[in-house]
Amino acid sequence: MAGLSISGLSSGIDTTSVINSLIAVAAAPQNALKTQLNTVQSQLSAYQTINSAMAAVKTAADTLAKADTWAATKATSTDPSIVATGSSSALTGTSTTFSVTALAQAQTSTATVADPDNAAVAANGLDLTVGGTTTHLDLSGSSASDVMSAINGAGLGIRASLIDVQGGKVLQFTSTSAGAENSFSIDGLNDTLKTLVPAQDASVTVGDPANGGYTVTSSTNTFTNAIPGVTFTVSKLTTSPATITVANDSTSMSNAVQALVNTVNNALGAIGQVTAKGAALDGDPTVNALTQQLLSVVSYGTSSGKSFTDAGVDITSTGTMSFDAGAFATAYSKDPAGIQSMLQSSLASGFSTVGANATDGTYGSLTALINTDNTQITDLNKRIADWDTKLADQQTALTAKYAAMEAALSTMKSQSSFLTSAFASMTGQSTSSSSSQTSV
Repeated sequence: MAGLSISGLSSGIDTTSVINSLIAVAAAPQNALKTQLNTVQSQLSAYQTINSAMAAVKTAADTLAKADTWAATKATSTDPSIVATGSSSALTGTSTTFSVTALAQAQTSTATVADPDNAAVAANGLDLTVGGTTTHLDLSGSSASDVMSAINGAGLGIRASLIDVQGGKVLQFTSTSAGAENSFSIDGLNDTLKTLVPAQDASVTVGDPANGGYTVTSSTNTFTNAIPGVTFTVSKLTTSPATITVANDSTSMSNAVQALVNTVNNALGAIGQVTAKGAALDGDPTVNALTQQLLSVVSYGTSSGKSFTDAGVDITSTGTMSFDAGAFATAYSKDPAGIQSMLQSSLASGFSTVGANATDGTYGSLTALINTDNTQITDLNKRIADWDTKLADQQTALTAKYAAMEAALSTMKSQSSFLTSAFASMTGQSTSSSSSQTSV
């Protein structure tokens, strides 16, 4: 409460301290509510932490269960200058051999400028053709600078610059994109436009086009349509044919399993922290049960009685999960379909169910606890605010009461002083009269 300033000069009592003490006693119920609020807020924070951890478990489990995760492929090239990646739509077990016969180029053309002030006829403007489409550009003047401003401001993917060279100046025009479809020409310059680097597509050739082979082109050095489901980038012409092979990407699958194991261990660790002795959720049955639910997914194995240890997944002596990527790789190489079914249908499905039961927005066990705490926090804040009003009213009443007391005491003191003075005056006059009579 705010400090008071009743002097207490009349009563001699420190009325400010008295009122503050009375308010402190009256505030005891409110302080109890504040303590309860802190406790509930700590619980809510802990529930939210566990909820996030369990949601992460469900997300990782759902990722492992996706068909795309188990359809992951890797594409490898025999030529290190060709970088290839596979997608889930790539056909595993296939290989394609080809030669890189051309690299993509962006066109660069120049025009020698005999007179920088007369690079074009302003009244005629310029006709800029890019990829077969012609656009007329107006010129604000005839100089090389006017030409550059018109072309650079057109937004057609052609950049113009004026370069000082030996013997004069040159206007250089460069396409910002490679590929034959981005070739360009410029009509209206006073000087002849010459092409230094022609626009060119990259190309790869499979076999002999004259005898059943074929060529695939790309406007960039990256190809997305040469091998189904595979993207690869070339950086130089090949001296001998290169081969790209597509295979299952067991490493990507292994990483998905490891990610799930990591999120489960994170959840177990978080549960252990908030349920430890003296922690916010010490003894909480709902959260404690999550530990058993998570570990049971692994300990129970598959519905057919198989153990997840066959795929490298196990429970340690300290009550956490472990994953042996080497054991997984070996098992997967021997029985891809069986290992996929075990981890996709049983392990991932089990953890997804545990995560959903805890975090679902409608029926989740943690969701219910979080909602309850939020409701309780709202109620406690309202009750605490109500007490603020009550205490303020009590303080006002006490202040008025003690102020009235001080005023009354002050009045009584004033009256007492007056009477004392009056009696003293009367006594003085009586003594004076007696003295006069005696002397006569």
